[in-house]
Amino acid sequence: MASTFSNLGLNLQATGENSGTWGAITNVNLQDIDAAISGVYTLTITGSTTLAFTTNSSSTTYTDEAGRNKIIILNGSLSATTVTVTVPNIDKDYIIVNNSGGTATISSGGSTTVSIATGSKNYIFVDAATTSVATAFTDQVNSPGGSNTQVQFNNNGAFGGISNTTAGYILTSNGTTSTPSFQANTGISAGKSIAFALVFG
Repeated sequence: MASTFSNLGLNLQATGENSGTWGAITNVNLQDIDAAISGVYTLTITGSTTLAFTTNSSSTTYTDEAGRNKIIILNGSLSATTVTVTVPNIDKDYIIVNNSGGTATISSGGSTTVSIATGSKNYIFVDAATTSVATAFTDQVNSPGGSNTQVQFNNNGAFGGISNTTAGYILTSNGTTSTPSFQANTGISAGKSIAFALVFG
């Protein structure tokens, strides 16, 4: 019975196979697992690229391949270019850190992709059955809502931003809309002031 191979390309050796090299192949398998769980791979890109990934291999020598690692750091000087980074079409998750200077569109070969701006990071996963890439969350630290000096708020599960243009205004809700706003600080009414005085002295 011949070897079979797993989703990550691990060599699943048959009983009695690979006499004399069984241990070396097993060690390569373990190193591949280590890379998939916690490996970090830094790649300098100058354009669209495909991450290396080998499967169906009975090699006794370990090779560190970008497509098998958990964390991929993209470096480069792309000057606002958009490039495609193709990952293996296997069921797998990645953390992508994009320092390439351009937008990286992460693809597994299909039409469903994830774009990551330079200076940002994202946690993505590949669905091999549909040849698609999806994001588990968006990097709100480097991709916040609004713009500089604005206050952020939860806007339907994503960050929104509103600006404060008048000194002394406070962030409040009028109780009828979902978006808060900055309004004049009018304090409390005279009636409420008297009531507080009577209660608390």
